Formats: sequence, C-alpha cells, structure tokens
Amino acid sequence: MRKLKYDTTLEIHSKNLISNLNYFRSQLLPTTKIMGMVKAYGYGLGPFGVAKLLEENGVNYLGVANILEGVELRKVGIKLPIMIMKPELESFDLIIEHKLSPVIFSFYSFRSLLKALKKHPKKIDSFQINIKIDTGMHRLGFSPNEIPDLLLALKKAPQIKVEGVFSHLAASDEKNHDDFTKLQIIRFKEVISEMEKTIHYRFDKHILNSNGALRFPDAQFDMVRLGIGLYGFVSESKHTKHIKNVAVLKTKIAQLKTIPKGDSIGYGRKGKATKQLTIATVPLGYADGISRRIGNGNWKVKLHNKFAPTVGSVCMDMCMIDVTGIECKEDDEIYFFYNQDSTKQLSSVLQTIPYEILSSISPRVKRVFI
Repeated sequence: MRKLKYDTTLEIHSKNLISNLNYFRSQLLPTTKIMGMVKAYGYGLGPFGVAKLLEENGVNYLGVANILEGVELRKVGIKLPIMIMKPELESFDLIIEHKLSPVIFSFYSFRSLLKALKKHPKKIDSFQINIKIDTGMHRLGFSPNEIPDLLLALKKAPQIKVEGVFSHLAASDEKNHDDFTKLQIIRFKEVISEMEKTIHYRFDKHILNSNGALRFPDAQFDMVRLGIGLYGFVSESKHTKHIKNVAVLKTKIAQLKTIPKGDSIGYGRKGKATKQLTIATVPLGYADGISRRIGNGNWKVKLHNKFAPTVGSVCMDMCMIDVTGIECKEDDEIYFFYNQDSTKQLSSVLQTIPYEILSSISPRVKRVFI
C-alpha cells in the first residue's frame, strides 16, 4: 500500500506544524508543559505522523479521546504519556496494559477503575490518574461541591495517585464571554487550593486550550493543552499572522467531459448545463469527508490559480467541477482547501468550524507529511 500513488491526498506541512508549536512555546513560561491533542484521528491529520512529530519536538504529553486511540499510538511506538479523556469504563484493563493515563470525571468512573485494579492479575501498588473538574463547561467532570467526597475517596484508595487535575474552558476564543472564562479560572483555583490541603505531593494543574494559552497567559498553571492552534487556527488577529497553515486537501482530475447545453449532471439531475460546459470529474466525495452541501455551485475549488464551482450533487466517491474556460487536462491537481482562509470560508459555507472540516476527512484519504 505504501507504493500506491494516491490521487486524493491531505498534505500535512510538518515545518508549519512545528512552527506553530514553537510560537506557542514563545508565549509560555519556559517551565510550562505542553500537551498535544491528537484525538479525532489527529484532528484529521493522521494521529501517528502527528504524534511522532510532536514527540520528536519535545511535547510533554499527548491527549486522545478514548482507549482505542491511545492503544493505537502505543502500537506504533509512541512512548510519551497519553491521557485518555473519556476512557471506556469496562476496558480499564487495556489502560493498565498499555500504560495509559485515564481521566476520572465521576465517582462511577472512579469505582470502575478500582474494580479493574482489583481484577488485574498483577498487583498494582501505585496507579496514576487525572481528575477533571467541571468549572462551567457542564460536559464531564466533578462539580466543585463534590471535591470533599472525592478527596475522601482518594484517601481510602492510597494506591491511586493524582498525576494531574484539570478543567476545560467553554469559550476561551470569544471576548464577549471573557468574564465567564475568568470565573471558570477562579473556580479552578479554588478547587486546586482545596485539593492541595489534602494531597501533599505535587500534581499538574491545567485549564488552558490553544486560544486560552494565548489570551489568558496568567492561567498557565503547569501545562497547556494545544489542539486546533497547532493545526493552524487561532482566534485573535495579532496571533494569526504567526500561525501557519498545516493542511492542504487536493485531488486530481479523473476525466474531462464536454456537456451539451440542456443536459444534466449528476444524481437527481441537479446540475443543469445552461450552455455547453466542460466538466471535470474528481475522485473526492462525501465518503472522503466532503459534505454534499458543497455541491451545486456552493463551493469553488482552486485550479491553476483560478476558481471553478462544483456542479451537480456530490457523490459518495466523486464530484464534478465546472472548468469551462479554464485550460486544464486530466491528472491536473485541484485544491479543495489550501490555506487558513479557504478552510474558514469552507467552514462558513457549511455553517461549522475548521475543527469539523479537518476531522471529517476520511481515513481513506492518504495523509502525506511534507
């Protein structure tokens, strides 16, 4: 399969990703650790290549969503600590086996871990966990009023050691919610203060994500978690000029057709030739992560520095482009997105965010690290 020359590729520009990492480093204290988020198939860029790149460039920790993502990273030789944000409660044995770091976010998850440790064939005298605090996101995490009971549960389980305590900001990229973000940080500090009265050893504290790291540097604590910022997107203009584009989605023309006036193009005959058209069919469809909503002229791709609209409905594996008047030939490259602006524009057309654009790209699209 390594010999297969793919027509459709997602190019990942490694130097730009590392440049983004180093820009964040320049905004942090030298002692602040960095967790690189590689969940959701590495934000769509390919978890193995991204994880290896981050490991080679001094990131302290990796973060994934579930146990499968963590195990797959271990299988390709990643040695960094890996935090599992939402471990499957009935599969803690895999966390133990592959030396992963689970997030404990409720008393039920805590009891599930204790049960797995008791069942493990080898006696484990010490096991590290990370604790998530809900400071206002209201997704996962212990509420501040649950902390006394949590500390009591930890005291009764001396084999459990707290590696880190963290929370998640709900709106760190939106200035109109800055008062709420500051309130979350205050709540987090209060919880940390309460926990440190009982836990007499050092543990990592962190609450900032990419935009939080740039906008609220006074709340760095011990570590920041970088996701979308590494991959090319931050909210404030004073920082965007320093953040480089990482991902380019491109494909090649499979066939050119001349369509007579009056004929239709694609499923449901949605595309109409109001004049003679030249149509390029490309091997990229909704099974590759391209929304059907970009069909019927709702998106323009880049071809030889010109822009050509989609025509007709996006198919499962292909879509059609109106290249009338553009000099091109079969096997020429077409770019669906190629810089931050084009990805943001595509996000706007689909009424979503760049996170979804990147993470929706199917694993069958070849990732190529440039």
